[in-house]
Amino acid sequence: MRIPSALDRYWQQFLAKRHPSESGKIRLRHQRLYIVPTVYGLGFAMVAIIMLVGAINYQLSLGFFFAFLLIGIAHAILLRTYANLLGLEVSSGPAVSVYAGENAYFPITLHNERSQARFGIILSSKGEPEQFCAQVSGQDHAIITLGIASHQRGKLKLPRLQVASTMPLGLFRCWTYVDLANEVLIYPQPELNPPPFPELGQLSDGKKKRTQGNDDFAGLRNFQRGDAMHDIAWKQSARTDNILVKLQQSPVGSTLWLNFDELTGLSLEAKLSRLTAWLLQAEAISRPYGLALPQQKIPPALGHDHLHRCLMALALF
Repeated sequence: MRIPSALDRYWQQFLAKRHPSESGKIRLRHQRLYIVPTVYGLGFAMVAIIMLVGAINYQLSLGFFFAFLLIGIAHAILLRTYANLLGLEVSSGPAVSVYAGENAYFPITLHNERSQARFGIILSSKGEPEQFCAQVSGQDHAIITLGIASHQRGKLKLPRLQVASTMPLGLFRCWTYVDLANEVLIYPQPELNPPPFPELGQLSDGKKKRTQGNDDFAGLRNFQRGDAMHDIAWKQSARTDNILVKLQQSPVGSTLWLNFDELTGLSLEAKLSRLTAWLLQAEAISRPYGLALPQQKIPPALGHDHLHRCLMALALF
């Protein structure tokens, strides 16, 4: 059943006040735990009530015995379910950056400082599937990797999590919410089949091995959105039904500058997507590359750190 947006907004505001964002370990305390009977718990209660009513009507000692036995068992299970979460500590480690549209995986650690083990811990966030941890041993910890879908570039904050348990026997569900102050950087989604590199940069140490560029003619390909008009092969295109673009090569090792302002006719996200694809291609062929954005210029280099720096600039653009 879908909750009306106004009611959901009010509920989220209430949770934000009741369970504010915190860094480090969050300890589950009494005042933040909620517990209600499950469907099985309601059935169990119904049986106990019917048995008690029958024992009262017919004055059956054995009926009283079994009715109060069931009530005592239910009470013990309630306390045990509550204690299964009480005092548990939850923290989150750093997540690895991914590209928009992919799942970002946050490692969530459950710390159990008690000597008794805890069982059946369920982690979930709004709109994401539940993750189950069968056991957290005493004086130990367990790690659950929680996948959160990323829909756009930028920083993705770990959403508020629900920590729950129905152990033992599933008669009661105890839960609480934790809001861990953690976020991960989401890179722009790289463009599929991007056009060749723009070759408007400087050339440095040319080598014999060659790659796509604009130094030597290397063939023709179909026109793609964003291609420069001066690269179109007009004569060859006139003989076919397609618009053809000259495919050219440059020496591997020449410095490549990727300039945001030189991409025309594309939306902002399309430009960032293409630059992302070019960065990955340049890194894959070990060709030094630099990135020029309107407010930032990153000098040419190679390597994982340089790639991350460039992708971070695009993600936060």
